[in-house]
Amino acid sequence: MKITKDMIVEDVLTKHPETMDVFVKQGHCFGLLANPVARKSLAKLVTIGQACNLHFIDLEKLMKELNEVVEKTGGKKA
Repeated sequence: MKITKDMIVEDVLTKHPETMDVFVKQGHCFGLLANPVARKSLAKLVTIGQACNLHFIDLEKLMKELNEVVEKTGGKKA
């Protein structure tokens, strides 16, 4: 399954926990995902695209990195 900008961050992390490091290394709001409490509350409220727009993160670069990680792992849970 390809990850898209319209996907909710929590949904991506639930289906593909191997993407956590890609999100966290972006810093800004995604850095908060390292905290389980913040992850449970914030990640379910926003799409990848919305978060990138709000925090001036390069959406295309992030999408490429997320999908590369999922492809490498075969979409298997970490």
